[in-house]
Amino acid sequence: MKIAMIRALQAGNQNVPLHDRAATHRRRVGGTTAAVLATAIFAAWLKLRIGGTTSVMTFDDVATALAAFTAAVLCWRAGLMHTAKLRRFWLWMAAASTAWTVAEIIWAVYDLVLHEAVPIPSWADVGYLSAIPLTVAALLSHPAMRFDRKKSARATFDGIVVATALLFLSWSLVLGSLWRHTNLTSFGGIVAIAYPFGDIIIIFLVLGVIRAMTAGDRFALGCVLAGLVAMALADSTYVYLTTAGTYVVGQLVDAGWVAGYLGLALGAFCSTGAEVEVAVNETPSAMKSLLVGFLPILLALGVLTAEIAAGRELYRSDWFIALVLIGLVLIRQCLMLFGAGNYTEVQLLDGNEVSPS
Repeated sequence: MKIAMIRALQAGNQNVPLHDRAATHRRRVGGTTAAVLATAIFAAWLKLRIGGTTSVMTFDDVATALAAFTAAVLCWRAGLMHTAKLRRFWLWMAAASTAWTVAEIIWAVYDLVLHEAVPIPSWADVGYLSAIPLTVAALLSHPAMRFDRKKSARATFDGIVVATALLFLSWSLVLGSLWRHTNLTSFGGIVAIAYPFGDIIIIFLVLGVIRAMTAGDRFALGCVLAGLVAMALADSTYVYLTTAGTYVVGQLVDAGWVAGYLGLALGAFCSTGAEVEVAVNETPSAMKSLLVGFLPILLALGVLTAEIAAGRELYRSDWFIALVLIGLVLIRQCLMLFGAGNYTEVQLLDGNEVSPS
């Protein structure tokens, strides 16, 4: 009976008994409420500086490590529960969460046991940086990413355009200044620059999974992807504040990591292992084509305008990346005009495909 219910849920069968669907709904609502409430309490504690500096530092370090540990435990649990094709994804995410947990514990040891500022680089960086390739491996192993070889030229350019837009945004806000003012001949400089570059790759793959997946356990995946984006934004903000010399433990940016870890935990907790269905070379809607085509250009123009208005000096690298982005969008629009890759395929998790229509 239990196996039949799980298979029905995996297939998206609407004949699943109402009380079973209600239980799944309650699980999602309860888990989401707990994650949001925990993040809100954490952020409020930091904002209000409850108990003073020492109390805030202790609470920050312990709560962040517990959040990462929760994500690791629930990801391992999800990996052991699901079938082989989703198991790899969750086990890779579990390995990444474990690396983050170890890193957070090491960071807490520096703060709370050794009572010294965390050096750059430190042993904690080994955990943080090792989590990046593990997360990349998880995203690449997800069933929604298994159609890359069949992408059309237009779909390929969509990915390149998005990646270039992410690079431009990160370069303008964080990477450019870090690159120009960091000694890249030192190990500490390489470590500092590795975080934002790794975040760009992760967010790019996150967008790829979201774009490809059309059916399946999208709620759990959405929680994981939202968590990864939250951590990427927290990483970039941390690098920016560290470069400016204004970061201290207990700032509100730390809530980004807690939200990220709890997002991973929530996704693993709510995952049902539902069958994944992806669209291969799907013809996008008019609105989607418009957004992918012109949103990156608007983003580039907006950032350039804001930087000029703020009186910041624009370097050749800023203009170069912006011009490359505009050129790629124009090439993409030409491919659309001539109908490159204008067909649709649907690939299921079990490998069966629907022929192009």
